Amino acid sequence: MILYSLLLILLIIYIFLLHNYFKTKKYFFKILVALSISIFFIFLYQAIKDNEGYAVAESLPKSFYILNSYNHNEHILLLIKEEKSIPRLYKIKKSLELNKFLNKYKTLKKNGQDVIVKMDNVKEKDSLGMYIESIHKNLPPK
Repeated sequence: MILYSLLLILLIIYIFLLHNYFKTKKYFFKILVALSISIFFIFLYQAIKDNEGYAVAESLPKSFYILNSYNHNEHILLLIKEEKSIPRLYKIKKSLELNKFLNKYKTLKKNGQDVIVKMDNVKEKDSLGMYIESIHKNLPPK
């Protein structure tokens, strides 16, 4: 929260300094500069928010591992990891099908299977568009 208030204060100071610099300029130019800076700070705020670990409501990647899940109000928070990236928190609307799918995934992981979730492009009427695929690891010979 302190970071956001600091960004807001910096935005106000920056607009004030630009206003003093452009006093002799036309009124329209001042508004244009202030709006462009405000838009820049909004994008900066969004970039900081994305990097702080907030759950994103983006679409899920093509294939991923589910590390953990948590029920929060009307959403399920999923901590997922793609093959070559850092874990990311996703927010998905809660449904009975998703709950059954997560229980099936957790059961397979508990039984010691190495499984990965893959997205399917064809979404049927009652389908989540996800399926579980088993990964076969090649072990080195003795």
